[in-house]
Amino acid sequence: MDKLQESDRPIEKQQQSFADFYCCYLLQSIPKRQSFYIGSTPNPLRRLRQHNGILNNGGAYRTRREGTRPWEMIAVVHGFPCKIAALQFEHAWQHGYSTHYIKEEDRIVKNKTSGRSIHHKLALVRLLFKHAYFRYMDLIIHFFNSEMKKIWEENKFKVNVDSIHLTTKISERALSIFVKNGDDAITLFEKENLKLVKQLYEHQINETRDMCQRFAKRLTYGSLNCAICNQIIDYTSDQAFFKPYVAFCPSETCKLVAHLSCLNRYLVDEEQHLKERLLLIPTLGKCPECSTPLRWTQVVKYSAFLMALYGS
Repeated sequence: MDKLQESDRPIEKQQQSFADFYCCYLLQSIPKRQSFYIGSTPNPLRRLRQHNGILNNGGAYRTRREGTRPWEMIAVVHGFPCKIAALQFEHAWQHGYSTHYIKEEDRIVKNKTSGRSIHHKLALVRLLFKHAYFRYMDLIIHFFNSEMKKIWEENKFKVNVDSIHLTTKISERALSIFVKNGDDAITLFEKENLKLVKQLYEHQINETRDMCQRFAKRLTYGSLNCAICNQIIDYTSDQAFFKPYVAFCPSETCKLVAHLSCLNRYLVDEEQHLKERLLLIPTLGKCPECSTPLRWTQVVKYSAFLMALYGS
């Protein structure tokens, strides 16, 4: 392969790769505020429209019950490396009373019929974030409603997450408490929520696409040297040996390129030195070239995208 171009790849492969935004979400009924629903999807905008009946196909049976539509998506958890991880989080979130991802002594939901309040729903997210399996994914919880973020910060069940890196975000112009009555008010609230979900989803997809295209352009240069071991990386070669999983710095001005395995060892060594304990994989670190903060899960995500698109 003499030259790498996005247009050289099958369009369905491009779309599949850039559409991977695996997330779990929490819905709250707008007319019945004590009704909640937990799910997962690669496309939260489409899924919310399905739940609300805007799209005919899809939508869970529970969200079609009389008097519960429309639904507000109040938060999403994202950053999962694959669909399976998102499905595992979804199942654990739905089954907080039995999941093995929450220690028995830490359970706040004791049985199938308890734990139905918003305080329980959000506390379960904190408990799942504490488990090593999800902790190293460096997940993000994003709120579309400012009142729900206040409830999150209140942390009614005092779940201690001081020992982990926890990223919380909220949409600009997030919604607040729904207090008005009438169909028009409900419809307006629903539309505003859809706008916020669309903004987040499109931002994530565009960011992933733009970053991958920038990194792919670097790979067209031909022979590159790993910044850590100095061995050759060459995605224009016909030999698979020269096309390993590769890592880049997200900074537009940084020229770092390295074997993913080399960067892993570098970041693990740095983090072990700071935390004074053994690690298998890093969570956060700094670029060895420019000190830009690196989220390991994001580095791996882009490396996997590049391998899928151009490594074969």
